[in-house]
Amino acid sequence: MPSSRMSCMTTLAILVVALPLAASFAGVLPGSALLRRALTRPAARTPAPLRMVIWDDIVMPSRATTLSVVASESSESAVSEEITRGRDLASRVAAAATGDTIVLEKGTYWLEKTLVIDKQLTLTSAEGLGYRDVMIQGNAPMRVVESGLIFCTGMKANEAVVIRGVSVYYREGLGVAKTSCIRVEHGSVDVRECHLYADMGAGLSVDGREGYALVQQSRIGPCCWNTNGGRLAYGLVADLGGHLRVYNSEVSHCFKSGIACGAGGITEGFVSGCRIRACGISAIAAEGIATVVEVEKCEFGVCKIDPMAEFGGGKCIFLDDSYTLWKDAYNLANAATPAL
Repeated sequence: MPSSRMSCMTTLAILVVALPLAASFAGVLPGSALLRRALTRPAARTPAPLRMVIWDDIVMPSRATTLSVVASESSESAVSEEITRGRDLASRVAAAATGDTIVLEKGTYWLEKTLVIDKQLTLTSAEGLGYRDVMIQGNAPMRVVESGLIFCTGMKANEAVVIRGVSVYYREGLGVAKTSCIRVEHGSVDVRECHLYADMGAGLSVDGREGYALVQQSRIGPCCWNTNGGRLAYGLVADLGGHLRVYNSEVSHCFKSGIACGAGGITEGFVSGCRIRACGISAIAAEGIATVVEVEKCEFGVCKIDPMAEFGGGKCIFLDDSYTLWKDAYNLANAATPAL
């Protein structure tokens, strides 16, 4: 009986000491709130390092085979000729072998439906021509929710489609859809010396971690400038873990941001030597906790909010101090659409 009484007294003593300490952690005693916050503060998140594909390792299409698409010399109307050229282009792409080059002569090529490219190809203007001479136009069917006028898919990351020296114009389209001039889902696309612009959509979109896009020496915009929006009202956009690199290009007159990397997955962007201006939100935007956009040697013009915008934990990282804010006569309230 004495040992039982001793055991009870020991237990009571332990409770007398332990209960105040427990109450402190629970927030009952004064000063415990600061301690509780210190114990529960989450660790700082470090942006994931860029893991861009090494572009030198990408297997570019060979130029061993050349297929020419020549403008029609028939007496049909101009519209009929555009449709005929577009059908010819679509049939040549479907019949081409991996590594072929399709050379486009001067004229407009109207696509009646999305041009799907699922192999390494080069689409290029003929020698001596450029994006002012060769134009690919059209719009995807209204029933397509996610589409592009040119859709690159079904390839590996180191297999590239090269599009060079052409204009791509996505006309009209469905404002609630994710549409763009060029959409990349699986594989890589290398866009050089091109002009991409859209009534209702982006110039280029990269969707998913298997998609890579390289844009060089190109002109982007206007995108949705006179149509008040669209889900992808950006110049260039990477989403859902996509990868985007932009060099020495000009982006302007985009309803949202000029270049955006955003929500879903580890989305990565790199922007170098670009001029970006007259956009409805920002020149460059990063959205999402795992999104990182690295920027160097850029010039930013007038945008509605800021040259750089970060949302939801996204990070824009300047690699140098050489960027400049340049002032010109642009006013977003009445900025004129640039001559195409």
